[in-house]
Amino acid sequence: MDKNILQIEGLVTEFSTSEGKVTAVNNIDLNIKKGKIMGLVGESGCGKSVTSLSIMRLVPKPYGNISKGKILFKDKNLLDLNEEDMRKVRGNDISMIFQEPMTALNPVFTIGYQIGEVLELHLGLKGKENLNRCIGLLEKVGIPRPEKVVHEYPHQLSGGMRQRVMIAMALSCNPELLIADEPTTALDVTIQAQVLEIMKGLSKELNTAILLITHDLGVVAEMCHDVAVMYAGRIVEEGNVKDIFMNPMHYYTKGLMASRPNLVKKGERLKCIPGMVPSLHNMPKGCAFEPRCSNPMDICKEKMPELIEYENGHKVRCWAVEMEGNRNHGR
Repeated sequence: MDKNILQIEGLVTEFSTSEGKVTAVNNIDLNIKKGKIMGLVGESGCGKSVTSLSIMRLVPKPYGNISKGKILFKDKNLLDLNEEDMRKVRGNDISMIFQEPMTALNPVFTIGYQIGEVLELHLGLKGKENLNRCIGLLEKVGIPRPEKVVHEYPHQLSGGMRQRVMIAMALSCNPELLIADEPTTALDVTIQAQVLEIMKGLSKELNTAILLITHDLGVVAEMCHDVAVMYAGRIVEEGNVKDIFMNPMHYYTKGLMASRPNLVKKGERLKCIPGMVPSLHNMPKGCAFEPRCSNPMDICKEKMPELIEYENGHKVRCWAVEMEGNRNHGR
């Protein structure tokens, strides 16, 4: 059994709004194994980014609040740490690549200054030693002429180069866990593939676990060992990548799989899941996916199903799957 580097237990993250309190992450459990890549997938508004910000304790205050649960990193609950101790964890033990490289880098400081700041804060490196480490990191993530780029500003680099800088910064202290929130969203397809290959290679080289947040199932198939599917703040299906792709069980996962463009022949209409993710202010009483489901039942409208484990750690939150499983079990 691979040891878990991160265990999330019963995490609830809420936000106060003018219309009352809403729950963006609703009682989720998630385990990330040491050295493995876990994909977290779902449409926009499902709670993926809020989950990552909760792990980093960066949920914006005073409106955001982690109200329940545990986030165990190497068996230590991050929610019990004071802010000073949490700052030692961020960027050192756990790093994050944010969604937009264009806005994540400070435009008034050089690339070397911004990477060097992390190295000085966590590793105490200064002067020539700091500069050489910065150049080495830029070289490792495939940036050409790193000795020149280290003195340049973000606006002098392309989007793909800026994203590589973000990866270099995130990996500068050899973190045990890297959180990558849609790391290739703003990049063209060729650069996407290069950036993902860099992350995959560095994960293998440094034995770094990665939580990869994405809506791109092709990326998940290429990169991940395990995957969790999130909908309306809850995990609805979880398992290893092969099981999820070969045998998707939740109707939301089936819909995501069927809507992949590469499955559509020329001249055919793209398939899609009807409707939209429900508003956090107006969640259905039972299963949140029921209004969009292709196989709804009466119980789905009344009661939220539990996340139940079936074979090989494949977990699903669905009444139809549960009842089918009970029927088969009773034969």
